[in-house]
Amino acid sequence: MCGIAGLIDKKADTFPTSVLEQMSLKLAHRGPDGAGLKVFDKERLGLAHRRLAIIDLSAAANQPMFLDDRFCLVFNGEIYNYLELKEYLSGQGLVFTTHSDAEVLLQAYHFWGTSCLEHLDGMWSFCIFDRQNQTLFCARDPFGVKPFYYVNTPAHFGFASEIKSLLCIPSYKAQVNPKAIADFLANAQIETAEEGFFRGIFELPPGHYLSYSVNVQEFKIAPYQWNQDMPFVDTREALNEAVMRRLRADVPIGFCLSGGLDSSSLLAISKAIQNKTAVESLANGITAFTAVHQSPLDERSWAEKMVNLTQVKWIQQEVTAEGLVASLENLIYHQDIPLLSSSTYAQSAVMRAAAGQRIKILLDGQGGDELFAGYQVFYPTYLKELLFKGKLNKFYQEWRFLDNSPTDKKYILKEWSLDFLSLLPTQLTRGFFKRKKIALQYLKEAELPKRKRFRSLQKHLQDYREGAALKGLLRWEDRCSMQYSIESRTPFADAMFLIKAIENVSPDQLIKNGWSKYELRIATQDILDPAITWRKDKKGFSVPQAQWMYQTQTFWIDILHAKKDLDPLQIVDWQKLLEDAPTILGTEHESPAKDFLFRCCSYLIWLDVFKLGKLPASA
Repeated sequence: MCGIAGLIDKKADTFPTSVLEQMSLKLAHRGPDGAGLKVFDKERLGLAHRRLAIIDLSAAANQPMFLDDRFCLVFNGEIYNYLELKEYLSGQGLVFTTHSDAEVLLQAYHFWGTSCLEHLDGMWSFCIFDRQNQTLFCARDPFGVKPFYYVNTPAHFGFASEIKSLLCIPSYKAQVNPKAIADFLANAQIETAEEGFFRGIFELPPGHYLSYSVNVQEFKIAPYQWNQDMPFVDTREALNEAVMRRLRADVPIGFCLSGGLDSSSLLAISKAIQNKTAVESLANGITAFTAVHQSPLDERSWAEKMVNLTQVKWIQQEVTAEGLVASLENLIYHQDIPLLSSSTYAQSAVMRAAAGQRIKILLDGQGGDELFAGYQVFYPTYLKELLFKGKLNKFYQEWRFLDNSPTDKKYILKEWSLDFLSLLPTQLTRGFFKRKKIALQYLKEAELPKRKRFRSLQKHLQDYREGAALKGLLRWEDRCSMQYSIESRTPFADAMFLIKAIENVSPDQLIKNGWSKYELRIATQDILDPAITWRKDKKGFSVPQAQWMYQTQTFWIDILHAKKDLDPLQIVDWQKLLEDAPTILGTEHESPAKDFLFRCCSYLIWLDVFKLGKLPASA
């Protein structure tokens, strides 16, 4: 897990090494264990790497890494099946000089070329410069666990793990992207398109590679496939293999622990593995980390059940309204974009606690809901699927057992009604949706998102995994963890053989008798506390944002007063929002208006942090 950057100067006679050094410096938090930089003067090309040493801690595994004086690699991520790949490639006559997964990746590209991506199990964004063919080959993992951003101006092509690094490129002038801002404020969505909050800065889509020809200064982007055959007898076997591979490390591993099924399952599986075999990364014991707070949403009592069962060391990290306010500006800087909610603060606080215990890796349950059907939004789709397939008895059974689910009949009927309304002409429904959407009462212009309708549960899950939903959660996690030089590992979101296995599971096993994630519950019930296995409610990574904003309401109003004139777009009716703010913040109750106000304040702070706001009239 590291930070990478690269730069091509298309016009200068000599390469601007100082620019690449600045780009690398902006990524120092991602890799405090080493800094490498290589300039290819002839091509006016440079690659930079910031290392977080995880596998093979020796200097031999430093990057940029070379092979045969032809290939040069900078790599961010982990290849979890590197031992299996190394054994195979060694059998083909390839010779290795390190114990690192980075060298395995480099040798795999040398051996297979572009199709090496089909053989990888892990998370990655990387760039390999082929000096012979004069090409940059860049790739990103299938679901976007690891970030890759790039910019292409008439004078430069550059890429980096984080946007702030690209802001160092002199030919790029930072500007806000109105489409992304409107989408964020109105619809609470981030990075739904390749061009994000900064106009002219793009992300390489998950599951794609980018090939740049240095000679002609052109690039192409294309998707790749994952075609490994990984048969498993059952879900538990696939889970065990996914977790076992993600315990491979030469440094200690800890665990994020909420009170939910996903993180509890990973902790329990790891504990079972440790009981059976020596695991180097767990040699000093297992430590779990939980964010706790004084509110009805606090889940420490649920997490404590798993701590008592597994007898692991438990660190509880208190998060507060005052902590959120104090951390907000720094959080937005590290995230590169405005925050959607204060849950990012709690996630960051957990990472800070792990860093304080000198933990360099955390296993996290991100992606479990998108894989096993954990959200209530999947229930209307599943019940529709039963109806369309004529499974009336099964439909009636599931309808009767909704008390076991995280949803209710009222929610399902509402979602079906919205599906129906979305079929009608836009001119007939726009007024209805605008009245229902609080944010649009304060926005002068905004597009309503096009509603997606699904008749298949697996298709709905696939859309969540491959669209912006899961990718957005993973990007918050990456920046939160790397802010404190911690590698976050997410088996549910990057173990492709596990994902492929669950894609073949019948919908009737994902939701059964009202229970969400039924397949996961059954697969892990023998190693979990029964209260966790058969927990009905679904809170997610919940924090008392409404309560916190009520307790610190002066802070939010002051932000609106002090920074509203920075907004270069002025699509928000700031005066109306200011007038309504005391009422919006005057109770502890959750409300869409409070969430919208949080996003607006976060947007204004982002403008200030990255100097994107309007200059004063006198300037």
